Amino acid sequence: MDRSKLLWGLIMVPVFYYVGLIGGGLLWPGYSHASQYASELGSAAAPYPMFFNANAILCGLAAVVGGVGLAHALTRLSGKRGWAWAAGISIALWGVAVIVAGLFPMPHDLHGAHGLGIAGQFTSLFALLALRKVDGLGPLKAFLAFIFVASLVMFAIMMGIAGPLRRANIGIWQRVNSALGIPYLAVLGWVLLQRMRPR
Repeated sequence: MDRSKLLWGLIMVPVFYYVGLIGGGLLWPGYSHASQYASELGSAAAPYPMFFNANAILCGLAAVVGGVGLAHALTRLSGKRGWAWAAGISIALWGVAVIVAGLFPMPHDLHGAHGLGIAGQFTSLFALLALRKVDGLGPLKAFLAFIFVASLVMFAIMMGIAGPLRRANIGIWQRVNSALGIPYLAVLGWVLLQRMRPR
């Protein structure tokens, strides 16, 4: 089996996420992307919670599949098995957390998966470390470095450590955080998929 095709999982992660987020918002008249959490779209207060939760579960499954593909692709390209599998496992753990969130909607105690999703904060760093000596991927490496640093800043803001986080704008900051931590996975998956093709 050509495991590089599993990278399509990474490419599909933002598709499922934003279908759930945007579609769920459209299905809830009066929902505010500025002041409400994304997870509220899957709560009992939402008119169609299953729409959001089903997409969350698909998003998480895609991340798990993509994590396996990422680990194998990075290993083949770099030979850095440790960093490669750290990258794959970290995004797969994030995927498991998203699946749990979809199965146990807000405000269930398990919705946060006990912080398991934090592992995904390090995927970009681990991928960068795996690729650091691979030639011809300079733009991707710079992109991954930016994502990691920006994500750390956003993590500090989301945790209330720094920044203007307020209940009235929590939705905005959460969207910025997800914009840094989710779409880049499709870029990473696509670039690696192209690199893995026979020349």
